[in-house]
Amino acid sequence: MKKITWFYISLMLICAALTACREKSEPSESDDSVASLSSTEAAPSETAMNEADSSLPEMSSGIVETEKDTTSDLSNDSPHLVWAVGLSPYIDAKARAEIISFLHKNGIDCEIDFVDVEGGETYRTWYEQQKQNGTPPDIMAVAPWQYGIYDAVDFITAEVLPLDDYLKTETGKRLQDSYCDIEWKQVTIDGKIYTVPKRMRQRSYDQYIYVNDRDKNAFEESFDGSYESLRQICEGSTAERPIIGSDSLGSARLCPFLGFICRNSLFYDTASKTFDDLCGDDRLKDLLLDVHSDMMTGRFVSWASSDILADDVFAYITDKQLNGSAAGYTRYVLSPYVFTINSGAFGVCAFSSKQELALQVLGACFSDPEIASLIGYGEVSVEEWDKETEMIKTYTPDKLTGFMPELSKEDIEKLYRVYQMNDKTIGKMITSRDSISGIGIVNPNFPDILESYSADLEDNSEIYDKINQQLEEWTKDHDY
Repeated sequence: MKKITWFYISLMLICAALTACREKSEPSESDDSVASLSSTEAAPSETAMNEADSSLPEMSSGIVETEKDTTSDLSNDSPHLVWAVGLSPYIDAKARAEIISFLHKNGIDCEIDFVDVEGGETYRTWYEQQKQNGTPPDIMAVAPWQYGIYDAVDFITAEVLPLDDYLKTETGKRLQDSYCDIEWKQVTIDGKIYTVPKRMRQRSYDQYIYVNDRDKNAFEESFDGSYESLRQICEGSTAERPIIGSDSLGSARLCPFLGFICRNSLFYDTASKTFDDLCGDDRLKDLLLDVHSDMMTGRFVSWASSDILADDVFAYITDKQLNGSAAGYTRYVLSPYVFTINSGAFGVCAFSSKQELALQVLGACFSDPEIASLIGYGEVSVEEWDKETEMIKTYTPDKLTGFMPELSKEDIEKLYRVYQMNDKTIGKMITSRDSISGIGIVNPNFPDILESYSADLEDNSEIYDKINQQLEEWTKDHDY
């Protein structure tokens, strides 16, 4: 009896040990919980998050393991198309199934093999290998790239089939009518259209400033667009401790106070309608010092969510359209959106052996608001799609719409290096972000950091001169 008892006890101990080993080898969900974070976390650079349409440096980590579509009937004789899907926009498994079902319902006899790719030079290497093997993707992602739109344009013009002839057909016209004229101008390269315009839910348009209704009249009477005028109005506020808040910190958020927008690692003066390098410019330097001074006193807070909106918040800067959280505030446009050149969403490979079918699939998906919104927004939302269409129609083309400077590889690398260093320097206004509120913790040593940065800055004036000369020539033929 004792032997049997000890046998069962030993057996139970062995099972418990095996279970413990298995649990130890498989991390639990709580391993990544918020509770495990320290009290502060490093602040991300705005370079990684502004300019949602594209153009900032992006990861080049390469190819993700291919995800074959499991909804396809691989045993049938239907032709297969390979659709390379990048990170922006990304098509998840549920959406892939919806796309295939949609195609079948609309009588398009094909199956889609979706392949996940990330971008960069490794994507290019993979793509070239597929071409050599005679198996290039039929529908393909055109972004992201290390040097944003500059790399994208080189890739698109060399590897993507122009859509111009297709857009003249009956089905092509339906696709063209599904987007606004200004969106097609945005993806036109040297007079040709290669890709479908890109719409994404997180895409930003205008930059806004939300002003407390208590200070609305003073703002409308005195604000001239400068940060100095905003400070003066803030000082005159009747709030006990008026605060200026911003949802991020970097060139894209602050340069509108100087009348500039940031696009494709360039600074554009909206008054003179020319490019002008602000890096190291005294105007930007003085602005940064003013903002930092206000951060030190608590008047300006960065990386603040709209949750901070309350009686003491005088103004809040963001590119988001706030709804209920902005009750008691009036929204003003701080910097209007400019439709600069964009890589678009997807195109048809110029080396595909099934171009006609690929065009049919691309046209059907992106001319249907349900599928187009599913791809762009991550869920079907025809109402939101139609609302965005009406909003885009309120914009008019600018002299920058479709403009693409021709620069050497060395020029592009230098532009990105200088722009990134500028944004990293601005990011050093804070040491970290509070893990609970997310608000930036001010770095008291920033003025010294800014001085050191300005002393070692590279000169980009020749590149900017070259770009402005090209813009002048471009404007002669594109007078919108």
